[in-house]
Amino acid sequence: MSVVRLLAVVLALFLVVPSGVLADVPAARLTVSDVVVDPATPVVGDQVTVTVTVANSVGSESAVRVEELRLSDGENRLARATGVGSLSPGDGVTVPLATTFEAAGPRVLTLSVVGTDTEDRTVRIQRPVPVVVEAAPPLVELSVDGAAVDAETTLAVSLSNPTTAPLRNVVVTANDSVGRVVDGRRTLPTLTAGETARLNLSVVPTEAGERPVGVVVTYTTASGVSRTTTLERSVAVAPFVDDVGLAVVPVSGETAPDDAAGGFDGLLGGLGGAAGLAGGAVTTGGESADDRPLPTRYEVTVTNFGTVPVSNVVLAPTAENETLSRVSLPETLAPGAAATTTLDLASVPEPAVVRLDATYRAGVRDGSANATFRHVPAVADVRLTDVDVLRADGRVRVTGNVANLGDADLSGVVVEVVATDDVTPVFPHRDYFVGSLGGSDFAPVEVTADANDSATEIPVRIVYRVGGERVERVVAVTLDPEEETQNAALFPAFDGRSPTLDAAVAVLAVAIAGVLSVGVLRRRPTRAWLRERTRKLRSRPTRTASDDADRFDAVDAGREV
Repeated sequence: MSVVRLLAVVLALFLVVPSGVLADVPAARLTVSDVVVDPATPVVGDQVTVTVTVANSVGSESAVRVEELRLSDGENRLARATGVGSLSPGDGVTVPLATTFEAAGPRVLTLSVVGTDTEDRTVRIQRPVPVVVEAAPPLVELSVDGAAVDAETTLAVSLSNPTTAPLRNVVVTANDSVGRVVDGRRTLPTLTAGETARLNLSVVPTEAGERPVGVVVTYTTASGVSRTTTLERSVAVAPFVDDVGLAVVPVSGETAPDDAAGGFDGLLGGLGGAAGLAGGAVTTGGESADDRPLPTRYEVTVTNFGTVPVSNVVLAPTAENETLSRVSLPETLAPGAAATTTLDLASVPEPAVVRLDATYRAGVRDGSANATFRHVPAVADVRLTDVDVLRADGRVRVTGNVANLGDADLSGVVVEVVATDDVTPVFPHRDYFVGSLGGSDFAPVEVTADANDSATEIPVRIVYRVGGERVERVVAVTLDPEEETQNAALFPAFDGRSPTLDAAVAVLAVAIAGVLSVGVLRRRPTRAWLRERTRKLRSRPTRTASDDADRFDAVDAGREV
């Protein structure tokens, strides 16, 4: 009995339960055939598209009307689509759902699809959608200055990591949209959180005008996902212009101090000059009106008036078809910039037209420029002026001035008689040391010699140094045979004294008077001495020409006259 009852109960359940379940199953069966997340690894703040493909199964007994597609993150609804449409058995529809994420990290979204069959029964399905949201990409900034055709242009890239996690394997590359890439790749092993890195790339634009330029940044996120971000902007590219100017300016020398104004040292210097007149002591030439020597150095300014950078500048001067020492500029001249160097033409002692050739790199091309200027160096032009020849009984005295008609400063100036078969230098002035002689300056000189009856000239040699070199010049002073008779009458006029000695005495008197004016010497004895000295000089007996000749012989013999 119990067995029969058990079978009856089982049979009753079999008949009741299936009939109830079958009554609740809709005639339509919805399926989600595909879900695509783009990008696959979304980034915080960027839009993410979840594309869903929904189909009504082929085995469905009725059509279905898709009422809603909903994408949720827990209780938070991210995206929703309604009124999608009806699907017959076997039909499908693709619906995109767009959203953004405000926080990074992995999460599982829920996709819900709700529909109604022909008998108004609700059809509902759900599918999980796993997503990993990454932090924000690195911030990229691009700066381009001075872009020009055929000029290497720098792309200054700034990378910043705004996240709290490091970015690894960062690679920055330049695209070739603007022209030829020269140095287009930089890498960073790690860009730490909050760090900013600056990298330089270089390209050579090939066309002028508004041109696009961009960089591509690839990196690996903290979760190990490789990502890429790009940045592109428009830049103005200037046409290629090669225009280099050369300006040459002489460098003036330093002006020597003017010691002509008094003081006791200046007074003694004047006395030294007077003593030179009397006995061939050391003298110096007076100061010229302008002591600045003509230049041997020139300041060369190279200016870039073009649109491309100029580098590797080499200046090569040429004078009289002779190439001189070259000069280079180490710096690169940006458009509008200038640089200055010094050119030394001390090796060109004579006036000349100098051609200055400049070679350089203008952008990625070779360039050249040239300029010419006249080089007028300081030169020495030494002459004897105001020459006076006194001759008696074979004895000759030559007086005059050694003059520097040039601009160069002379040193070690010596005037001397050159010995020949007919002429012999004799005491007291075989030679005469002048010392220094500036440009456009002069100094008095006196030399003495013996000349026989065959002598027609006295060779006088002037020796000096200019620009570090020793120079000799011989001047022939003509002897007129008739002058001996005329000069015989002139010798007595000097009262047996050298005219230079009288000049020395006169200068000495003036100098002593100047000293007295400042109280250095006592007034009364000095005036008495001057009066006595003047009386003795004037009271000397007048000598004849023959007496004067005897005096020369006595001087040569070393006797006192």
